[in-house]
Amino acid sequence: MASPRYRQLAETLRAAIARGDFPVGSQLPPELELAQTHGVSRHTARDAIRLLREAGLIARRRGAGTTVIAASSPQAYVQPLGGVEDLMQYAQTARLTVLTQVERPLTSEEAARIGGDLSRVWLVIDGLRIAESPPLALSRIYVPQPFTSVAGDLGEGRSVYALLDDRFGVSAGRIEQEITAELLSAVDARTLKAETGGAALRTHRRYFAEDDTLILASDSVHPGGRFVYAMTYRREG
Repeated sequence: MASPRYRQLAETLRAAIARGDFPVGSQLPPELELAQTHGVSRHTARDAIRLLREAGLIARRRGAGTTVIAASSPQAYVQPLGGVEDLMQYAQTARLTVLTQVERPLTSEEAARIGGDLSRVWLVIDGLRIAESPPLALSRIYVPQPFTSVAGDLGEGRSVYALLDDRFGVSAGRIEQEITAELLSAVDARTLKAETGGAALRTHRRYFAEDDTLILASDSVHPGGRFVYAMTYRREG
C-alpha cells in the first residue's frame, strides 16, 4: 500500500536537503510553490513541511519563511527508565554548559514545585545539556545551602550530583521524577534552536539523601525528537 502523498513529498524534500539542493541556512520554497511544483494540494504540502519540522530539519518563523537548519535529522538521546545509575549516566553523557548561576532565595512558585525551603539561599544554575548539536535540553538546577559552594567547580565538566558527592559526601538514596508534555515557549525555543510552539517534554527531578533531605532539584525542557525515554517490561513468574 502506497504511503500518503504528504509523506512521499516529505521524503522527496528530505532527500533533496540531504543532497544539498537546499543547504543549511537556505530557504525552502513556500507551500504554494511546493504544491504547484509537485502536483499536490497546498494542504498536502503543509503536512509534508510539518513532518520535516518535527524531524528537526527545518524551522518556520513568521516573516522569515522556512529555513533549513540541518542536513539530516538529529539523533535523539535515549534515556532508559531504570534505576539511579541510568539517570546518572544522562548527566555524564549530556554535559552541562552553564549559562548563568546565581545564589538567591527561591520564589514561592519554585518552592512549591520542588518542595524547597523558602528561608534558605539556593544556587540556581541555568544551562544547556549538550551531547551533540543541537542542544538536548535547557535545564535549571537548584542546589541548597550548605552545598552552594559547588558553584566554583561547575566549569570542570562534572555533573552537579558528582560534585555534591565528592565535595560533601552526600548522595541520593531516592530520586523522584515527573514527566509532562508541553509546547515550547518562544524564549526556550530560541535558546534551544527549536520551533516555537513545538512539542516538548519537561522533566522535574528531586534528589533526596538517605535521611530524606532534599539535596538537589532540576527542571529541564527537551524539544520533541531530541529525547526519548525507553522502558523494558518483563513478565514475572
